[in-house]
Amino acid sequence: MTPSAQGQGGKRLLRHRIHCGFMSYRVPPAEVIAIAVCDVLREHGPIASQRLFADFVREKLRYINDGYTVTEERVRKIALQSGLVRVEIATRDTGIKIRGGRCPVCNSRMRRVKNETIYGGSVTLGFKCVSCPYTMGATRRVPTRYTFHEAKPRGPCRQSKHTQHRL
Repeated sequence: MTPSAQGQGGKRLLRHRIHCGFMSYRVPPAEVIAIAVCDVLREHGPIASQRLFADFVREKLRYINDGYTVTEERVRKIALQSGLVRVEIATRDTGIKIRGGRCPVCNSRMRRVKNETIYGGSVTLGFKCVSCPYTMGATRRVPTRYTFHEAKPRGPCRQSKHTQHRL
């Protein structure tokens, strides 16, 4: 059997497995993940672990479709992009000086945080992500723990007696 014939047979076998439903998982759309994220945070409240948060979201997705699965990183990124969560990020310092780059949390661009000197020049103090709360100084900081909270309160805020009189 020639190598090209083996390659064709492998492609046919893969097509057959896909056609007959032998793929072990399905990738859910971002909208479905966002709904699952919202449900999980309403049920469980603040979650102090990315792994636990992703496990809860996967469990919720399996109610929708048994084949759905998703990675921890994709859950985190979709949760941040949707605006449904507020994230606290604990980091550790590596001691490696950097010049900018991409955010390790959401992969967005980092913006320089500058300060003006008394002589009229400017100094870069650190970097801040343009789309999430991640910040770092002149040295690289690696995220070690994420805590996920609901972005909006569950119900309307109660008004105190003082604010009712002002209205």
